[in-house]
Amino acid sequence: MSIEEIIESVGGFGPFQLAMLSIIFGVRLILAWSMMIMSFASVAPNWWCTPPGVDPNNVSYRDNTTFQQCPKGDNNSCTYVYADDMNTVINQWNLVCDKDTIAATMTSIQMAGVLAGAFLGGQSADVIGRKRTYYLGILLHGVCNIGAAFSVSWQMFATFRFFIGLGIGIFFTTSYPYAMEFVGTKWRSVCSSLPTWACGVGLMALATWLQPDWHNQHLINAALHIPFFLGWFIVPESLRWLTVKGRLEEAEKVVEQMSRYNRKEKSPNTAEMLKQVAEEENTLRASGTKYTYLDLYKGWSMCWRSLIIQFIWACMSLAYYGLSFGVGSLSGNLYLNIFLMAIVEVPGTMMTFVLANKIGRKLTSILYFGIASIAAFAVPVVWTYVDADKQGPIITGLALVTKFGIGNGWGAMQILSTEMYPTVIRNLGYGAANTTARIGGIIAPYIFTVKKGYVFVPFMVVGATSAACAAMTMLLKETRGLPLSDTMVTEVKSELTTIKNSTPNKTITVDTPEKQPESFSSTKF
Repeated sequence: MSIEEIIESVGGFGPFQLAMLSIIFGVRLILAWSMMIMSFASVAPNWWCTPPGVDPNNVSYRDNTTFQQCPKGDNNSCTYVYADDMNTVINQWNLVCDKDTIAATMTSIQMAGVLAGAFLGGQSADVIGRKRTYYLGILLHGVCNIGAAFSVSWQMFATFRFFIGLGIGIFFTTSYPYAMEFVGTKWRSVCSSLPTWACGVGLMALATWLQPDWHNQHLINAALHIPFFLGWFIVPESLRWLTVKGRLEEAEKVVEQMSRYNRKEKSPNTAEMLKQVAEEENTLRASGTKYTYLDLYKGWSMCWRSLIIQFIWACMSLAYYGLSFGVGSLSGNLYLNIFLMAIVEVPGTMMTFVLANKIGRKLTSILYFGIASIAAFAVPVVWTYVDADKQGPIITGLALVTKFGIGNGWGAMQILSTEMYPTVIRNLGYGAANTTARIGGIIAPYIFTVKKGYVFVPFMVVGATSAACAAMTMLLKETRGLPLSDTMVTEVKSELTTIKNSTPNKTITVDTPEKQPESFSSTKF
Protein backbone atom coordinates (compact mmCIF):
# COMPACT_ATOMS: atom_id res chain seq x y z
CA MET A 1 0.00 0.00 0.00
CA SER A 2 1.18 3.54 -0.68
CA ILE A 3 0.03 7.14 -0.65
CA GLU A 4 0.13 6.95 -4.44
CA GLU A 5 -2.89 4.65 -4.34
CA ILE A 6 -4.76 7.00 -2.02
CA ILE A 7 -4.17 9.98 -4.32
CA GLU A 8 -5.27 8.01 -7.37
CA SER A 9 -8.42 6.82 -5.59
CA VAL A 10 -9.61 10.41 -4.97
CA GLY A 11 -8.36 11.77 -8.30
CA GLY A 12 -4.76 12.02 -9.43
CA PHE A 13 -5.46 15.20 -11.35
CA GLY A 14 -8.73 17.05 -10.89
CA PRO A 15 -10.13 20.36 -9.65
CA PHE A 16 -8.20 19.99 -6.39
CA GLN A 17 -4.84 19.64 -8.15
CA LEU A 18 -5.68 22.48 -10.55
CA ALA A 19 -6.41 24.76 -7.60
CA MET A 20 -3.23 23.75 -5.76
CA LEU A 21 -0.97 24.19 -8.79
CA SER A 22 -2.54 27.56 -9.62
CA ILE A 23 -1.90 28.89 -6.12
CA ILE A 24 1.49 27.30 -5.46
CA PHE A 25 3.01 27.98 -8.86
CA GLY A 26 1.17 31.26 -9.44
CA VAL A 27 3.66 32.93 -7.11
CA ARG A 28 6.34 32.15 -9.69
CA LEU A 29 5.02 35.05 -11.77
CA ILE A 30 6.16 37.62 -9.23
CA LEU A 31 9.28 35.73 -8.12
CA ALA A 32 10.49 35.41 -11.71
CA TRP A 33 9.81 39.12 -12.14
CA SER A 34 11.86 39.88 -9.04
CA MET A 35 14.68 37.44 -9.78
CA MET A 36 15.26 38.69 -13.31
CA ILE A 37 14.75 42.39 -12.61
CA MET A 38 18.55 42.64 -12.42
CA SER A 39 18.70 41.98 -16.17
CA PHE A 40 17.13 45.45 -16.41
CA ALA A 41 18.36 47.15 -13.23
CA SER A 42 22.02 46.38 -13.96
CA VAL A 43 21.98 47.79 -17.51
CA ALA A 44 23.84 51.06 -18.01
CA PRO A 45 21.83 53.76 -19.81
CA ASN A 46 23.69 55.77 -22.44
CA TRP A 47 26.07 58.07 -20.59
CA TRP A 48 28.49 60.88 -21.25
CA CYS A 49 31.65 61.98 -19.50
CA THR A 50 31.15 65.76 -19.15
CA PRO A 51 34.44 67.62 -18.47
CA PRO A 52 34.80 70.40 -15.86
CA GLY A 53 33.29 73.72 -16.94
CA VAL A 54 30.50 72.13 -18.99
CA ASP A 55 26.97 72.21 -17.58
CA PRO A 56 25.99 68.50 -17.25
CA ASN A 57 22.29 69.41 -17.38
CA ASN A 58 22.57 71.13 -20.76
CA VAL A 59 21.90 68.43 -23.33
CA SER A 60 23.15 70.63 -26.14
CA TYR A 61 26.69 70.05 -24.89
CA ARG A 62 26.50 66.26 -25.22
CA ASP A 63 27.89 66.32 -28.74
CA ASN A 64 31.00 67.98 -27.35
CA THR A 65 31.51 65.50 -24.51
CA THR A 66 32.91 61.99 -24.40
CA PHE A 67 30.34 59.23 -25.01
CA GLN A 68 30.77 56.22 -22.72
CA GLN A 69 34.50 56.66 -22.32
CA CYS A 70 36.10 56.85 -18.90
CA PRO A 71 38.49 59.68 -17.98
CA LYS A 72 42.18 58.85 -18.39
CA GLY A 73 45.12 59.97 -16.27
CA ASP A 74 45.29 61.21 -12.69
CA ASN A 75 44.36 64.78 -13.52
CA ASN A 76 41.33 64.05 -15.66
CA SER A 77 37.87 64.07 -14.14
CA CYS A 78 34.33 64.43 -15.39
CA THR A 79 30.70 64.45 -14.36
CA TYR A 80 28.68 61.49 -15.54
CA VAL A 81 25.47 62.38 -17.38
CA TYR A 82 22.91 59.71 -18.24
CA ALA A 83 20.13 59.44 -20.78
CA ASP A 84 16.74 59.81 -19.14
CA ASP A 85 15.04 56.90 -20.95
CA MET A 86 15.60 54.54 -17.98
CA ASN A 87 16.52 54.68 -14.31
CA THR A 88 18.68 51.77 -13.16
CA VAL A 89 21.07 51.19 -10.28
CA ILE A 90 23.92 52.07 -12.63
CA ASN A 91 22.99 55.73 -12.99
CA GLN A 92 21.61 55.79 -9.42
CA TRP A 93 25.09 55.25 -7.94
CA ASN A 94 27.41 55.93 -10.94
CA LEU A 95 28.43 52.30 -11.34
CA VAL A 96 30.56 52.84 -14.45
CA CYS A 97 34.27 52.93 -15.22
CA ASP A 98 36.15 51.84 -12.09
CA LYS A 99 32.86 50.63 -10.58
CA ASP A 100 31.60 48.72 -13.60
CA THR A 101 31.84 45.28 -11.94
CA ILE A 102 29.65 46.23 -8.97
CA ALA A 103 26.41 45.52 -10.83
CA ALA A 104 27.53 41.95 -11.55
CA THR A 105 28.64 41.64 -7.94
CA MET A 106 25.20 42.71 -6.69
CA THR A 107 23.57 40.09 -8.90
CA SER A 108 26.00 37.47 -7.56
CA ILE A 109 25.12 38.52 -4.00
CA GLN A 110 21.47 37.97 -4.87
CA MET A 111 22.31 34.51 -6.19
CA ALA A 112 24.29 33.78 -3.03
CA GLY A 113 21.07 34.52 -1.15
CA VAL A 114 19.24 32.04 -3.37
CA LEU A 115 21.92 29.48 -2.51
CA ALA A 116 21.46 30.06 1.23
CA GLY A 117 17.69 29.90 0.83
CA ALA A 118 17.91 26.64 -1.11
CA PHE A 119 20.01 25.10 1.66
CA LEU A 120 17.78 26.31 4.48
CA GLY A 121 14.52 25.66 2.65
CA GLY A 122 15.25 22.01 1.95
CA GLN A 123 15.90 21.21 5.60
CA SER A 124 13.11 23.44 6.88
CA ALA A 125 10.47 21.90 4.61
CA ASP A 126 11.25 18.44 5.93
CA VAL A 127 11.29 19.60 9.58
CA ILE A 128 8.49 22.18 10.01
CA GLY A 129 6.54 21.32 6.87
CA ARG A 130 6.17 22.32 3.22
CA LYS A 131 3.40 24.87 3.81
CA ARG A 132 5.03 26.91 6.58
CA THR A 133 8.38 27.02 4.80
CA TYR A 134 6.73 27.96 1.50
CA TYR A 135 4.87 30.95 2.97
CA LEU A 136 7.86 32.03 5.05
CA GLY A 137 9.86 32.39 1.82
CA ILE A 138 7.11 34.41 0.14
CA LEU A 139 6.75 36.74 3.15
CA LEU A 140 10.50 37.38 3.31
CA HIS A 141 10.59 38.09 -0.42
CA GLY A 142 7.74 40.60 -0.34
CA VAL A 143 9.04 42.58 2.65
CA CYS A 144 12.58 42.80 1.28
CA ASN A 145 11.33 44.13 -2.07
CA ILE A 146 9.92 47.10 -0.19
CA GLY A 147 13.22 47.61 1.60
CA ALA A 148 15.18 47.39 -1.66
CA ALA A 149 13.01 50.08 -3.26
CA PHE A 150 14.09 52.59 -0.61
CA SER A 151 17.82 51.76 -0.62
CA VAL A 152 20.11 54.78 -0.28
CA SER A 153 23.35 53.08 -1.34
CA TRP A 154 24.37 50.20 -3.52
CA GLN A 155 25.59 48.35 -0.41
CA MET A 156 22.14 48.63 1.17
CA PHE A 157 20.51 47.55 -2.09
CA ALA A 158 22.85 44.56 -2.38
CA THR A 159 21.96 43.51 1.18
CA PHE A 160 18.25 43.55 0.42
CA ARG A 161 18.87 41.68 -2.84
CA PHE A 162 20.59 38.96 -0.78
CA PHE A 163 17.47 38.51 1.37
CA ILE A 164 15.24 38.68 -1.72
CA GLY A 165 17.35 35.83 -3.08
CA LEU A 166 16.99 34.02 0.25
CA GLY A 167 13.20 34.11 -0.09
CA ILE A 168 13.40 32.94 -3.71
CA GLY A 169 15.71 30.07 -2.72
CA ILE A 170 13.29 28.92 -0.04
CA PHE A 171 10.45 29.03 -2.59
CA PHE A 172 12.49 27.10 -5.16
CA THR A 173 13.24 24.18 -2.86
CA THR A 174 9.73 23.99 -1.42
CA SER A 175 7.21 24.75 -4.15
CA TYR A 176 8.01 22.03 -6.66
CA PRO A 177 8.02 19.01 -4.32
CA TYR A 178 5.09 20.54 -2.40
CA ALA A 179 2.94 20.71 -5.53
CA MET A 180 4.10 17.36 -6.91
CA GLU A 181 3.12 15.54 -3.72
CA PHE A 182 -0.56 16.28 -4.46
CA VAL A 183 -0.45 14.92 -8.03
CA GLY A 184 -0.86 11.36 -9.30
CA THR A 185 1.92 9.47 -11.08
CA LYS A 186 0.66 10.05 -14.61
CA TRP A 187 0.33 13.80 -14.14
CA ARG A 188 3.51 14.68 -12.26
CA SER A 189 5.16 16.11 -15.37
CA VAL A 190 2.47 18.83 -15.40
CA CYS A 191 4.42 20.47 -12.58
CA SER A 192 7.24 21.25 -15.01
CA SER A 193 4.94 22.10 -17.91
CA LEU A 194 3.39 25.28 -16.55
CA PRO A 195 5.08 28.32 -18.14
CA THR A 196 4.60 30.53 -15.07
CA TRP A 197 8.29 31.40 -14.73
CA ALA A 198 8.67 32.40 -18.37
CA CYS A 199 5.42 34.38 -18.22
CA GLY A 200 6.67 36.16 -15.10
CA VAL A 201 9.84 37.28 -16.86
CA GLY A 202 7.75 38.33 -19.85
CA LEU A 203 5.59 40.46 -17.55
CA MET A 204 8.75 41.99 -16.11
CA ALA A 205 9.92 42.97 -19.60
CA LEU A 206 6.54 44.60 -20.30
CA ALA A 207 6.50 46.35 -16.91
CA THR A 208 10.02 47.76 -17.28
CA TRP A 209 9.19 49.00 -20.75
CA LEU A 210 6.13 50.82 -19.39
CA GLN A 211 7.82 51.95 -16.17
CA PRO A 212 11.62 51.84 -16.62
CA ASP A 213 12.46 52.72 -13.01
CA TRP A 214 14.06 50.27 -10.58
CA HIS A 215 12.39 51.86 -7.52
CA ASN A 216 8.87 51.45 -8.87
CA GLN A 217 9.52 47.92 -10.11
CA HIS A 218 10.35 46.75 -6.59
CA LEU A 219 7.26 48.41 -5.11
CA ILE A 220 4.95 46.97 -7.78
CA ASN A 221 6.40 43.52 -7.20
CA ALA A 222 5.89 43.78 -3.43
CA ALA A 223 2.23 44.83 -3.87
CA LEU A 224 1.51 41.80 -6.06
CA HIS A 225 2.25 39.46 -3.13
CA ILE A 226 -0.96 40.38 -1.32
CA PRO A 227 -3.46 38.15 -3.20
CA PHE A 228 -1.14 35.15 -3.01
CA PHE A 229 -0.98 35.31 0.80
CA LEU A 230 -4.69 34.42 0.80
CA GLY A 231 -3.71 30.96 -0.43
CA TRP A 232 -2.72 30.13 3.16
CA PHE A 233 -6.41 29.56 3.92
CA ILE A 234 -6.91 27.19 0.96
CA VAL A 235 -3.77 25.12 0.42
CA PRO A 236 -3.33 22.26 2.93
CA GLU A 237 -0.09 20.81 4.23
CA SER A 238 1.45 18.04 2.12
CA LEU A 239 -0.42 14.75 2.51
CA ARG A 240 2.81 12.80 2.19
CA TRP A 241 4.67 14.91 4.77
CA LEU A 242 1.84 14.67 7.30
CA THR A 243 1.75 10.89 6.88
CA VAL A 244 5.46 10.21 7.31
CA LYS A 245 5.42 12.53 10.34
CA GLY A 246 2.65 10.41 11.90
CA ARG A 247 -0.01 13.15 11.83
CA LEU A 248 -2.62 10.79 10.45
CA GLU A 249 -5.77 12.69 11.42
CA GLU A 250 -4.56 15.78 9.56
CA ALA A 251 -3.49 13.62 6.62
CA GLU A 252 -6.94 12.05 6.42
CA LYS A 253 -8.53 15.51 6.41
CA VAL A 254 -6.40 16.39 3.38
CA VAL A 255 -7.66 13.25 1.64
CA GLU A 256 -11.22 14.32 2.47
CA GLN A 257 -10.53 17.77 1.00
CA MET A 258 -9.17 16.18 -2.16
CA SER A 259 -12.21 13.92 -2.46
CA ARG A 260 -14.62 16.86 -2.04
CA TYR A 261 -12.89 18.99 -4.66
CA ASN A 262 -12.58 16.09 -7.12
CA ARG A 263 -16.05 14.70 -6.29
CA LYS A 264 -14.80 11.20 -5.67
CA GLU A 265 -15.42 8.89 -2.75
CA LYS A 266 -12.61 8.36 -0.29
CA SER A 267 -11.47 4.74 0.02
CA PRO A 268 -12.69 3.06 3.24
CA ASN A 269 -9.13 1.76 3.71
CA THR A 270 -7.59 5.22 3.70
CA ALA A 271 -6.83 5.35 7.41
CA GLU A 272 -5.28 1.89 7.34
CA MET A 273 -3.11 2.74 4.32
CA LEU A 274 -1.89 5.96 5.93
CA LYS A 275 -1.12 4.07 9.12
CA GLN A 276 0.94 1.51 7.21
CA VAL A 277 3.13 4.20 5.63
CA ALA A 278 3.52 5.92 9.01
CA GLU A 279 4.49 2.64 10.70
CA GLU A 280 7.24 2.06 8.16
CA GLU A 281 8.58 5.50 8.98
CA ASN A 282 8.22 4.90 12.73
CA THR A 283 10.30 1.74 12.41
CA LEU A 284 13.15 3.82 11.04
CA ARG A 285 12.68 6.55 13.66
CA ALA A 286 12.69 3.97 16.47
CA SER A 287 16.09 2.82 15.28
CA GLY A 288 17.36 6.40 15.63
CA THR A 289 16.97 7.44 12.01
CA LYS A 290 16.88 11.22 11.50
CA TYR A 291 17.12 12.65 8.01
CA THR A 292 19.66 15.31 7.09
CA TYR A 293 21.53 16.23 3.93
CA LEU A 294 24.01 13.47 4.79
CA ASP A 295 21.32 10.91 3.91
CA LEU A 296 21.66 11.98 0.29
CA TYR A 297 25.14 10.45 0.27
CA LYS A 298 24.53 7.24 2.23
CA GLY A 299 25.13 4.21 0.10
CA TRP A 300 27.00 4.07 -3.18
CA SER A 301 23.91 4.38 -5.38
CA MET A 302 22.33 7.30 -3.49
CA CYS A 303 25.65 9.15 -3.23
CA TRP A 304 26.50 9.06 -6.93
CA ARG A 305 22.93 9.77 -7.91
CA SER A 306 22.95 12.91 -5.76
CA LEU A 307 26.36 14.09 -6.98
CA ILE A 308 25.40 13.71 -10.64
CA ILE A 309 22.09 15.54 -10.17
CA GLN A 310 23.81 18.36 -8.29
CA PHE A 311 26.50 18.74 -10.96
CA ILE A 312 23.84 18.94 -13.68
CA TRP A 313 21.91 21.60 -11.75
CA ALA A 314 25.05 23.72 -11.30
CA CYS A 315 25.72 23.59 -15.05
CA MET A 316 22.09 24.35 -15.93
CA SER A 317 22.09 27.38 -13.66
CA LEU A 318 25.37 28.72 -15.04
CA ALA A 319 24.10 28.54 -18.62
CA TYR A 320 20.52 29.71 -17.91
CA TYR A 321 21.34 32.72 -15.78
CA GLY A 322 24.42 33.60 -17.80
CA LEU A 323 22.12 34.07 -20.80
CA SER A 324 19.40 35.79 -18.76
CA PHE A 325 21.60 38.36 -17.05
CA GLY A 326 23.70 38.85 -20.18
CA VAL A 327 20.77 39.85 -22.40
CA GLY A 328 22.06 43.44 -22.43
CA SER A 329 25.03 42.25 -24.52
CA LEU A 330 22.79 41.25 -27.42
CA SER A 331 21.93 43.62 -30.23
CA GLY A 332 18.45 45.09 -30.57
CA ASN A 333 15.90 46.50 -28.14
CA LEU A 334 16.61 45.55 -24.51
CA TYR A 335 12.97 45.10 -23.47
CA LEU A 336 12.09 43.05 -26.53
CA ASN A 337 15.12 40.82 -26.02
CA ILE A 338 14.22 40.19 -22.36
CA PHE A 339 10.66 39.36 -23.40
CA LEU A 340 11.75 37.02 -26.20
CA MET A 341 14.34 35.28 -24.02
CA ALA A 342 11.55 34.49 -21.56
CA ILE A 343 8.64 33.70 -23.84
CA VAL A 344 10.70 31.40 -26.07
CA GLU A 345 10.49 28.81 -23.28
CA VAL A 346 6.68 28.66 -23.32
CA PRO A 347 6.19 26.34 -26.34
CA GLY A 348 8.83 24.03 -24.91
CA THR A 349 7.22 23.78 -21.48
CA MET A 350 4.04 22.54 -23.13
CA MET A 351 6.07 20.05 -25.15
CA THR A 352 7.83 18.89 -21.99
CA PHE A 353 4.63 17.38 -20.60
CA VAL A 354 4.06 15.34 -23.76
CA LEU A 355 7.68 14.30 -24.28
CA ALA A 356 8.30 13.42 -20.63
CA ASN A 357 5.39 10.97 -20.73
CA LYS A 358 6.07 9.63 -24.23
CA ILE A 359 9.86 9.20 -24.41
CA GLY A 360 10.69 9.65 -20.73
CA ARG A 361 12.16 12.33 -18.49
CA LYS A 362 15.73 11.31 -19.25
CA LEU A 363 15.59 11.45 -23.05
CA THR A 364 13.57 14.68 -22.93
CA SER A 365 16.31 16.32 -20.85
CA ILE A 366 19.06 15.08 -23.16
CA LEU A 367 17.17 16.31 -26.23
CA TYR A 368 16.77 19.85 -24.87
CA PHE A 369 20.35 20.07 -23.59
CA GLY A 370 21.61 18.91 -26.99
CA ILE A 371 19.66 21.67 -28.75
CA ALA A 372 21.07 24.27 -26.35
CA SER A 373 24.64 23.06 -26.83
CA ILE A 374 24.51 23.06 -30.64
CA ALA A 375 22.96 26.55 -30.80
CA ALA A 376 25.47 27.96 -28.30
CA PHE A 377 28.48 26.56 -30.14
CA ALA A 378 27.12 28.02 -33.38
CA VAL A 379 27.38 31.58 -32.00
CA PRO A 380 31.24 31.73 -31.97
CA VAL A 381 31.21 30.41 -35.54
CA VAL A 382 28.87 33.21 -36.64
CA TRP A 383 30.85 35.78 -34.66
CA THR A 384 34.07 34.67 -36.38
CA TYR A 385 32.97 34.15 -39.98
CA VAL A 386 29.88 36.33 -40.60
CA ASP A 387 30.18 40.02 -41.47
CA ALA A 388 29.83 42.31 -38.45
CA ASP A 389 26.80 44.17 -39.85
CA LYS A 390 24.91 40.87 -40.28
CA GLN A 391 25.87 39.14 -37.03
CA GLY A 392 23.40 40.79 -34.64
CA PRO A 393 20.07 39.18 -35.67
CA ILE A 394 21.68 35.76 -36.22
CA ILE A 395 23.40 35.73 -32.82
CA THR A 396 20.24 36.91 -31.09
CA GLY A 397 18.28 34.13 -32.81
CA LEU A 398 20.80 31.49 -31.75
CA ALA A 399 20.75 32.87 -28.20
CA LEU A 400 16.97 32.38 -28.16
CA VAL A 401 17.34 28.77 -29.31
CA THR A 402 19.96 28.20 -26.63
CA LYS A 403 17.66 29.64 -23.97
CA PHE A 404 14.81 27.47 -25.29
CA GLY A 405 16.94 24.35 -24.87
CA ILE A 406 18.47 25.02 -21.48
CA GLY A 407 15.24 26.39 -19.99
CA ASN A 408 13.11 23.44 -21.01
CA GLY A 409 15.85 20.94 -20.27
CA TRP A 410 15.79 22.31 -16.73
CA GLY A 411 12.03 21.69 -16.58
CA ALA A 412 12.43 18.04 -17.58
CA MET A 413 15.35 17.62 -15.17
CA GLN A 414 13.17 18.93 -12.34
CA ILE A 415 10.81 16.02 -12.83
CA LEU A 416 13.62 13.48 -13.09
CA SER A 417 15.48 14.81 -10.05
CA THR A 418 12.44 15.02 -7.77
CA GLU A 419 11.17 11.55 -8.63
CA MET A 420 14.49 9.97 -7.63
CA TYR A 421 14.12 10.62 -3.90
CA PRO A 422 11.65 9.18 -1.37
CA THR A 423 9.30 11.57 0.45
CA VAL A 424 11.31 11.60 3.67
CA ILE A 425 14.33 13.16 1.90
CA ARG A 426 12.71 14.51 -1.27
CA ASN A 427 12.91 18.12 -0.17
CA LEU A 428 16.47 17.56 1.02
CA GLY A 429 17.43 16.15 -2.39
CA TYR A 430 15.67 18.93 -4.23
CA GLY A 431 17.17 21.49 -1.83
CA ALA A 432 20.69 20.16 -2.35
CA ALA A 433 20.25 20.31 -6.13
CA ASN A 434 18.98 23.88 -5.86
CA THR A 435 21.88 24.78 -3.58
CA THR A 436 24.50 23.61 -6.06
CA ALA A 437 22.55 25.30 -8.85
CA ARG A 438 23.09 28.62 -7.08
CA ILE A 439 26.85 28.12 -7.26
CA GLY A 440 26.46 28.29 -11.02
CA GLY A 441 24.11 31.25 -10.57
CA ILE A 442 26.69 33.17 -8.53
CA ILE A 443 29.26 32.81 -11.33
CA ALA A 444 26.75 33.44 -14.14
CA PRO A 445 26.57 37.30 -13.95
CA TYR A 446 30.27 37.54 -14.78
CA ILE A 447 30.07 35.51 -18.00
CA PHE A 448 28.86 38.47 -20.08
CA THR A 449 30.72 41.25 -18.25
CA VAL A 450 33.24 41.50 -21.06
CA LYS A 451 32.93 44.25 -23.67
CA LYS A 452 29.40 44.58 -25.06
CA GLY A 453 29.02 42.65 -28.29
CA TYR A 454 31.84 40.20 -27.51
CA VAL A 455 30.13 36.82 -27.38
CA PHE A 456 32.78 34.29 -28.39
CA VAL A 457 33.92 33.16 -24.94
CA PRO A 458 30.53 33.56 -23.17
CA PHE A 459 28.74 31.28 -25.63
CA MET A 460 31.59 28.76 -25.60
CA VAL A 461 31.07 28.53 -21.84
CA VAL A 462 27.29 28.15 -22.25
CA GLY A 463 27.75 25.51 -24.96
CA ALA A 464 30.20 23.48 -22.89
CA THR A 465 28.00 23.49 -19.80
CA SER A 466 24.94 22.48 -21.84
CA ALA A 467 26.88 19.59 -23.37
CA ALA A 468 28.00 18.52 -19.89
CA CYS A 469 24.35 18.45 -18.77
CA ALA A 470 23.43 16.14 -21.64
CA ALA A 471 26.37 13.82 -20.99
CA MET A 472 25.75 13.47 -17.26
CA THR A 473 21.99 12.96 -17.70
CA MET A 474 22.80 9.77 -19.61
CA LEU A 475 24.03 8.26 -16.33
CA LEU A 476 20.70 8.66 -14.56
CA LYS A 477 17.89 6.09 -14.61
CA GLU A 478 14.46 6.70 -16.12
CA THR A 479 11.60 7.32 -13.67
CA ARG A 480 8.64 7.55 -16.04
CA GLY A 481 5.64 5.60 -14.74
CA LEU A 482 7.27 4.64 -11.45
CA PRO A 483 5.43 5.41 -8.19
CA LEU A 484 7.08 7.87 -5.79
CA SER A 485 8.79 6.21 -2.84
CA ASP A 486 7.61 7.47 0.54
CA THR A 487 10.18 6.02 2.93
CA MET A 488 13.73 4.73 2.72
CA VAL A 489 12.25 1.23 3.06
CA THR A 490 10.28 1.55 -0.17
CA GLU A 491 13.29 3.16 -1.80
CA VAL A 492 15.42 0.11 -1.08
CA LYS A 493 12.61 -2.19 -2.27
CA SER A 494 12.51 -0.23 -5.52
CA GLU A 495 16.27 -0.65 -5.94
CA LEU A 496 15.99 -4.39 -5.27
CA THR A 497 13.23 -4.73 -7.88
CA THR A 498 15.38 -2.97 -10.46
CA ILE A 499 18.32 -5.25 -9.76
CA LYS A 500 16.18 -8.37 -9.70
CA ASN A 501 14.73 -7.53 -13.11
CA SER A 502 18.21 -7.04 -14.56
CA THR A 503 19.73 -10.09 -12.81
CA PRO A 504 16.93 -12.66 -12.41
CA ASN A 505 19.24 -15.49 -11.35
CA LYS A 506 20.80 -13.62 -8.43
CA THR A 507 19.46 -13.13 -4.93
CA ILE A 508 20.35 -9.95 -3.04
CA THR A 509 19.63 -9.37 0.61
CA VAL A 510 19.70 -6.22 2.66
CA ASP A 511 20.31 -6.33 6.41
CA THR A 512 18.76 -2.96 7.28
CA PRO A 513 16.56 -0.51 5.38
CA GLU A 514 19.25 2.17 5.45
CA LYS A 515 22.09 -0.06 4.29
CA GLN A 516 22.23 -0.42 0.53
CA PRO A 517 24.33 -3.25 -0.97
CA GLU A 518 27.46 -2.53 -2.92
CA SER A 519 25.96 -4.29 -5.95
CA PHE A 520 23.72 -1.23 -6.42
CA SER A 521 26.74 0.43 -7.97
CA SER A 522 26.35 -1.71 -11.06
CA THR A 523 22.98 -0.19 -11.89
CA LYS A 524 22.16 3.15 -13.45
CA PHE A 525 20.89 5.80 -11.11
